[in-house]
Amino acid sequence: MDSAKAETSADAAARRRHTTSRRRSCDSGSPKHMHTRTAHAGTLTPTDIESQSKGPANVIPNPSPTDDRQVRWSALEPQVPKPLIDQSKSGQSSPGSAWTPSYTKVYRGSFAATPISRSRLASGQATPRGGSLVASIPLDQFMSRLQLEADDLEDYGVEELRDGFFDASFYKMPRKELATAKQKRKIRSPFSLQKFVQLQKDGIKRFIWSIKHPKRRSALMRAVTGYMLAYVLCLVPAVRKWLGPYHFIMIIATIVNHAGRSIGSQIEGTITTIIGAGIGIGAGLLALWISTVSGPARDSYGAFLAVCLLITLPMLAWARARFARVFQLCICAGFALFFMVCERVGPTPSYRKAWEFGIPWVLGVAIAQITNILLLPNPGNVQIARALHKALDAAIGGLELPRPSTARQREKMSKETVEMSIAVRDFRSEITLSKISPEDMTDLRNNLQAVIRDFLRLECIAPVFEPPKEEQQPRRGKPLKETKIHIGVDSGDESEDDEKVEIDRIRAALAGPSREMINIMKEALEACDTLLMQILHQTSFLPPGRKKNTWDCEVLADRILGARDKLEEAHMVWAGVHPADASYTVIQIFLFTSTLLQASDQVTKLVRSTGSIFKKRRGANWRFYLPDYPLEKLVYRSNPQVRHDRGGTTTAFYFRTMKDIALLMSRIAGKAWVPDSDLTTKPSPQKQGEKKTLRFRIWEVLHELQGFEARFALKNTMTICLLAIPAWLTRSQSWWNEWEGWWCTVAAWHLMQPRVGGNLNDLAARLVTVALGAFWGALSFFAGNGNPYVMAVFALLFAIPFLYRYMLSSHPRSGFIGCLTFTVVSMTCKNYEGLIPPHRIAYTRGTAIIVGVLASVFINWFLWPFVARHELRKSLANMLINLSIVYRTVVAKYIYHDLDYMPSPQDIIDSQIREAKLREGFVRIRELLKMTEHEPRLRERFDPTPYEHLIDSSEKFFDHIIDVRQASLYFRISGDRDMAQMMLSCRRDAVATILMNLWVLGGGLRSKTPIPKYLPSAAIARRRLLQRIEDMDSEGYYEKSLYEGKRRRLRFTELEQLDPESLSVDGPDGKSGVKDGKVRQKGIDKWAHFYQYAYSSILNEIVRELEQLQIYTKAITGELSIGKFD
Repeated sequence: MDSAKAETSADAAARRRHTTSRRRSCDSGSPKHMHTRTAHAGTLTPTDIESQSKGPANVIPNPSPTDDRQVRWSALEPQVPKPLIDQSKSGQSSPGSAWTPSYTKVYRGSFAATPISRSRLASGQATPRGGSLVASIPLDQFMSRLQLEADDLEDYGVEELRDGFFDASFYKMPRKELATAKQKRKIRSPFSLQKFVQLQKDGIKRFIWSIKHPKRRSALMRAVTGYMLAYVLCLVPAVRKWLGPYHFIMIIATIVNHAGRSIGSQIEGTITTIIGAGIGIGAGLLALWISTVSGPARDSYGAFLAVCLLITLPMLAWARARFARVFQLCICAGFALFFMVCERVGPTPSYRKAWEFGIPWVLGVAIAQITNILLLPNPGNVQIARALHKALDAAIGGLELPRPSTARQREKMSKETVEMSIAVRDFRSEITLSKISPEDMTDLRNNLQAVIRDFLRLECIAPVFEPPKEEQQPRRGKPLKETKIHIGVDSGDESEDDEKVEIDRIRAALAGPSREMINIMKEALEACDTLLMQILHQTSFLPPGRKKNTWDCEVLADRILGARDKLEEAHMVWAGVHPADASYTVIQIFLFTSTLLQASDQVTKLVRSTGSIFKKRRGANWRFYLPDYPLEKLVYRSNPQVRHDRGGTTTAFYFRTMKDIALLMSRIAGKAWVPDSDLTTKPSPQKQGEKKTLRFRIWEVLHELQGFEARFALKNTMTICLLAIPAWLTRSQSWWNEWEGWWCTVAAWHLMQPRVGGNLNDLAARLVTVALGAFWGALSFFAGNGNPYVMAVFALLFAIPFLYRYMLSSHPRSGFIGCLTFTVVSMTCKNYEGLIPPHRIAYTRGTAIIVGVLASVFINWFLWPFVARHELRKSLANMLINLSIVYRTVVAKYIYHDLDYMPSPQDIIDSQIREAKLREGFVRIRELLKMTEHEPRLRERFDPTPYEHLIDSSEKFFDHIIDVRQASLYFRISGDRDMAQMMLSCRRDAVATILMNLWVLGGGLRSKTPIPKYLPSAAIARRRLLQRIEDMDSEGYYEKSLYEGKRRRLRFTELEQLDPESLSVDGPDGKSGVKDGKVRQKGIDKWAHFYQYAYSSILNEIVRELEQLQIYTKAITGELSIGKFD
């Protein structure tokens, strides 16, 4: 499955054309075709050095019986001693280095001598290898920096099979870095006044933009209207008298369950908040009755109330952290419980408190619900429309080709794909009023994901078009010395001219049809965007020129098919192009157009799906759709607005995504291997449905108590109980009740978050909003001496910015606590009507809430805190290990699989699901990286630069794995079991070296341990594999054909055409199955050769990217020296 058609430069392609005729005319029976050419001095690459060949070896040594290693002689290419000339004598130097020692040390592991010292060959003459050209010029440039020569890789025909263990080779890293690092970003101090001012300016700009945006403006208008209705009712004396002193709980209910949500979310919130308040009131009444049921109980009523909190709060806090769906229920239950057991408690029970809390609460929730339905209602499709529009817009941007080679557009497409998936899941998990059913929305998501997945494979430079002339920009970072490698060719200028003419001819034939295809696909995506927004009645997202446009989707689909036919006809220009003689640019052009053709198929499916939905739903009525999401997943998800209001959205998504990735990886992760000799009796596998023992169930419970949910429950319960102690002590009851100190428990309960505790910026913002709320509340009463009209005006001026901060900004909890403080202070001033000075009320109530704010933040900081930079390091470690698992799975299922096996459609679907989830993981890690900028450090400022580079490099490595999987579906190298056995050791070493590197890097990041200076070289393992391929390709081998019933001589790189569309065969019973989808054809399409080239080229890219991972990981963890070997 390995290919020798690696990426080549223009010089190599020209050299091939000049030597092809001579190679083909040589005797095919000779194991080596000897052609001598003159090379420029100092231009040898590892591939240019070759040993001379003689007759086959006839000596097979027998290994010692006591030696458990198998040693065999390979008869492929016997080696003889060669004349060696020390390079230092000839005055030559290796490429890319000013001076190198006269010998190279290669440290090899697993039964190999260490070190091996060899001299270098003279650079005067070299003998090229026969057969197909195996040299990869970029890989040779890469390996030249390792100061190695091909002679260092010779094994003299000896191969060791070591019971599955691979042979690791180690090399000395160059002193200078192998990549130019980007310029470090300037990190401002979190206490910088300039940064604070800039943040306030940005906040004001976002607020003004939200006021102008129609959807956000209508949501804010609903929330403010509901709040003001409840506030005005509380200013009416009759209402205040009827509801009691805590009538303003009705206002707080309109804040907790504000009317800015969609209709379905509001209905769900109304139900859950009423149920939660009922649970809290019921638990509080039970606690009051138990604490006063007898004389001894009344004497110790405080202890009984404390026990009630100690029993109830852990369950509420654990459920709130574990199940996001019951967040509002738990919050309201805790609020009601605190009112019952912490406010005006004593030996005499007061059951009227249930009325004083319950009735205002129900009225406030009802006001919010009515306002939500009557005033500019949101049917529930705004978020899904916004997500679809942004995803389609990102896909259209992906067709802006050619464009600068930056990762910004790729990141945008990946992010919008993730956001669209979340929006569809939200659409399916709540009550919605829409014309599009959840099933149709799921189909749209799948088709659009497939489109963007193919667009991500398109080269941004679009080699089919003339490369744009980029303006010269100043370099960032320290550039490296230019490494030049000269390959000796005949008539170089003439060859370059011929190649340029060939490239221009192919571009002239393919550029026009490709541009037409791109333009039609852009038009088709714009049509899908417009039609979907028209169905959802959300045309405000569209540009003015497209709001009333109409398209016929069938006509668009036919136009795409017509453009596809033209592009396929234009491919006839390759009739005279043989992949073996094609240059790097030519092959890249054909690979680009092939990807364009595949993307057009996905766009056609999307257009037809959109057209069918438009025809079916255009004249349909609006209807309600109940949640159809699986219940076991539904309890872990909440609607978008509640998810925003609770805070910590970024970390919640991050941990959820990482948990999903871990679950997917656990299904394909390999198990520990134990040699048979070390295990006499293997344990029998556990039977399905086996009953769990009691001790195992106990272990499960104890293990669950170690999770973050139990930790949050412990922190929350401890904080609330400590704050509520003055409510139950006789000596402190007077000032507690006078100052209404129970508001500190409410503040702490609402602000504590299961994952994120908040940073200094959050703490400062919450304290400032509490101070502003208390001041503005007292001022509203003092300005008009309690005039209700003046207080209503002050309330409106305060509600608009703070409700915006609560429901639309990225700091919801500070907005909530500010609204709560203003409501409590202003309404308490109105209750006392000047009996207590307003400034004293503002001071006492504000102080109580500030105590709750400080307690919630400090407890979260000191007990199991969330540190973004630590999670970032662990997430990157897990991602590297996950990449190793995915790489191993791709190698096992798509590359080195059995001869009668091909990946089934379900395997491909599973791979796409894993890839989509891993891509979402990179999006979440980048969001986590941004959180580190807000975390102050006492030691020094945190530098995110190496982490940013490591994320980029890891995602590139991941993209290469995806490209390998997709390219391997279209070809396979011919071969049988004997061939696979001959390739076993080289394949094993090439794969195992990459896996070991990833595991070492991931483990070092996880434990923050310095990475060893010498790691197994994936480049050397890759080179050995390519040399083995070249040897087998030049000599050939005999295949015991299972299809033709005879032996035939094959070159190793001969291909079998694979048809990934024909993945099923007819079984003996006539039913279709997916056992084998391989189609063996005699006529091989040239696409197979191009994909073979892409496959081999990508494997070389993986090797190079692995070294970048080492550099950036060592920049984070440090490098471990090994003493005398350095």
